This record gives sequence, C-alpha cells and structure tokens, in this order.
Amino acid sequence: MEAIRICKDRDVLREYLSNRESEVVSIMMVLYDEEEIMRSYVESEVYEATQRAAHNEKIETARRLLQMQKLANDDIAAGSGLTIEEVEKLADELQLV
Repeated sequence: MEAIRICKDRDVLREYLSNRESEVVSIMMVLYDEEEIMRSYVESEVYEATQRAAHNEKIETARRLLQMQKLANDDIAAGSGLTIEEVEKLADELQLV
C-alpha cells in the first residue's frame, strides 16, 4: 500500500528516493572506511613481518660468524648489521649452549 502511495505522489517518491540515497551513501562511506582500515592493517602487518624477517636474518648471519670464531664482535656487528650489544648477547647465548 505504501509503495502505491509513493509511486502516485511525485514529491513523496522524490523524498523517499532521497532518503534511500542518503542511506546508501552512508553505508558506502562506512564500507570504504572499513576497507581503508583493513588495508592499513594488512600493510602494517606485512611491514612488521618483513622487518622481523630481516632482523632474524641478521641474527643468523651473526650466529654463523660467531660460530666460526674468527672475527671480533665489533667486526661481526658491522658485517651483520646488528649492534655490538646484540652481538655480545648472542655470543653469551651461544656459549651457554
């Protein structure tokens, strides 16, 4: 019954469609915002995973160099990209094993 009334009266139809358009725009904006949030989250997760992988690779390089026992800790730090403190800590851990 309401659909028939809306279709007969152009002003009511115009108002009805305008309200629906506003609702659709609001829904689309919310969806867009949520998509942007998810995209940002995924990008940050990928970035953090890449950083962790790079750091783990530096640790592995330092570990191999320490096990060779041919270089000083500061040389290993320079070659691996770790700080001297990180290399010394790693050296201490390797001596415990």
